[in-house]
Amino acid sequence: MNDSQGSDESTVPSTERALDGPRRYEPPPSRYGKQVAPGSNGNSSHTEPSQGASGVKTRELPKANILIVDDRADKLLALEAILSSLGQTIVKARSGKDALRQLLQQDFAAILLDVSMPCMDGFETAALIRKRPNSEHTPILFITSISNSENNIARGYSLGAVDYMLTPIVPGVLRAKISVFVELFKKSELIKQQSEELRKVEQFRHEKALADVADRLETETRRNRFFTLSLDLLAIASFEDYFIQLNPVWATTLGFDVEELKSKCLIEFVHPEDRAATSERLTQLKMGSAPVYFENRYRCRDGSFRWLGWTAAPFPEEQLLYIFARDITERKAAESEIKGLNVELQRRIKSLTELNAELEAFGYSISHDLRAPLRSIRSFAQFLREHPGATFDQEGTDYLRRVEAAAKYMDMLLLDLLQYSRLNASDLELVPVDMDGALRDVLASIEKEIEERKARIEVRRPLGWVKAHPATVRQVFYNLVSNALKFVPADQVPQIDIHAEFRPGNIKVWVADRGIGIAPQFHQKIFGLFQRLHSHDSYPGTGIGLALVRKGIERMGGRIGLESDVGMGTRFWFELPEGQPELNENREEMGSLLSAKQGA
Repeated sequence: MNDSQGSDESTVPSTERALDGPRRYEPPPSRYGKQVAPGSNGNSSHTEPSQGASGVKTRELPKANILIVDDRADKLLALEAILSSLGQTIVKARSGKDALRQLLQQDFAAILLDVSMPCMDGFETAALIRKRPNSEHTPILFITSISNSENNIARGYSLGAVDYMLTPIVPGVLRAKISVFVELFKKSELIKQQSEELRKVEQFRHEKALADVADRLETETRRNRFFTLSLDLLAIASFEDYFIQLNPVWATTLGFDVEELKSKCLIEFVHPEDRAATSERLTQLKMGSAPVYFENRYRCRDGSFRWLGWTAAPFPEEQLLYIFARDITERKAAESEIKGLNVELQRRIKSLTELNAELEAFGYSISHDLRAPLRSIRSFAQFLREHPGATFDQEGTDYLRRVEAAAKYMDMLLLDLLQYSRLNASDLELVPVDMDGALRDVLASIEKEIEERKARIEVRRPLGWVKAHPATVRQVFYNLVSNALKFVPADQVPQIDIHAEFRPGNIKVWVADRGIGIAPQFHQKIFGLFQRLHSHDSYPGTGIGLALVRKGIERMGGRIGLESDVGMGTRFWFELPEGQPELNENREEMGSLLSAKQGA
C-alpha cells in the first residue's frame, strides 16, 4: 500500500483520533427496518428464534465472519479494534492471495478491502472474489486514502462494492454499516437454515407418504396373492347373501365357475336339509354377532354335495361378510366310518368282556377241578410207592415216580396258570412298597434251596420304595431269583447280584447272575407263555414264570428287560415308579441304618 507517505492522510492515524474527531455522523434509518445509533456496539442483542412460523425448529446461528484485507499490520489492528465490539469473528488477511485463500475456507458477512496493495490490489482481488459463486454477493467495502478519483470510485462500484470509504474513518459509521451487513448475513443464514429444515420436513413427509402408499400396495398385493393362492375357499359376500368375490378354489372344488356362483343367492347351493340352519347363522352374523363356525353340504355342478366348514366374520360398516371355508368331505366320511367302527368296537368289547368273564370262570373251574384229581393221583402214587406191603419191581417203582412227577408238574402248571389269570383280571391297588422288605421275605421263603445250592447272593441296599402291589413285587423277585438259581451249570455255584439305580421318578432294579445266559434272539420270546429254551429234564419249570413277571410289572406301570448272551450270564432289570420320595431323599443314611439293623 502506497499511502504510507503522509501519515496525516492515513486511513486511521490512530484509534483515539478517529473516535474523538470533531465530526458527528447521524446514520439514516436502515432500509431493513432497523436503525443503529453511532457509538453503540452495532449488535442489537440479536436472538434467533428457536422455532419459525412454519413450526420448523432452528438452531442458534454462529457468529458471522468479517474479513479485513490490508497489507499493513497497524491498519489491520485499528480496524479490528473498531469492529471487535460487534462480537463477531474478525479474520485478517495481509494480501489479496491470502484473502482468496480465506474465502475458499469460509463464508463472510462483509469484506473490508484496501485498494492499494502490492502484487494484487483491491480491484483485482474484488474481481476474483466476484468470480467465485459463494462470494459473488458478499458485501465489499473499499477503504483507501489516496485512490479517491471518480474513476477509481466508479471502478470499485462496478466490481460490486457496496461502499467506497475514504480515510479517516469514523468508527461508529463503520460499525453501523458492518452491523447491517452482519444482520443481513444472519437473516440470510437463518432463511437458508429454515429453508433446509422445511425441505427436510417436506422430504420426510413425502417419503412417509410414499412409504405409506408402498405399504398399502404391498399389503393389497399380498392380500390378493393370499386370496388367489390360498388352498382354502375364501370369499366376500354381501348382506343380501350374494358372493362378491371368490378365489379360484371354489370353482375347483364345486365345478361351478366364479360368475355362476355370484349370479345366485348362496343359500340356493346349500343342501335343503341344511338351509334353515345356514340362514339362521347368516342372520346372526348380520346382526353383529362374533365370528362363527358352522358346517353344511354344498351343491356341486354334477349334482353331488360336498361338506364345507364355514368360518364367517361380519363387517357391518361395509355390509359385508368375510368367509373362510374348507372342504371337509373326507373328514366327514372318516367320522362316519369311525362312528361305525366305534359301534362295532363297542359290540366286540361287550362280547369279549362276556367271553372273558366266562373264560375266567371256566379257568377257575378247570384249575380247581383238575388240581383235585391230580393231587389224588400224586398221593396214591406216593402211597403205593412207599407202602410197606406193596411189592413192585424196579420198573414198577420207576413208573410210580414218573406218575408222581407228572402229577406234581401238572399241579404246578395249573397253579401258575391260575396266578396268571388272577394277575390279568384283578385290580391291583398300588401302594408304597419297601423293596428291601419284599426281597427279604422272598429270600427267607427259599432259604432252604439257597443253602442246598450253596448260592452266594449279594444285595446292595437300599433298594428303595416303589409305588406298586406288594404281593406282585414279591412274585417278581421270587421268579427272578428262582431263575438265577436254576439256570446255572450243574458244576457251578450260583452267584446273584441285586442292586438298584435311583432315577428321577423311578427306580431301576437289577437281578444279575453268572449262569448259562440267553441268546439275543430269544430276549423277547422268553417273556411269553409256555416259552422254554431248554428241555424239562435239563431245567425243570412250567415256562410261565417270566410271563408272570412281565405281566405283573406292566400292570404296576413299569418296564422290564434284560442284558444277556450265551455263557455270559443274564442281567434282568425292571423299573417301577418311585414311592414315598421323602424316604428316599437321604439314601446313604437309610443304607447305613439298614446295614446296622442287619448287623444287629
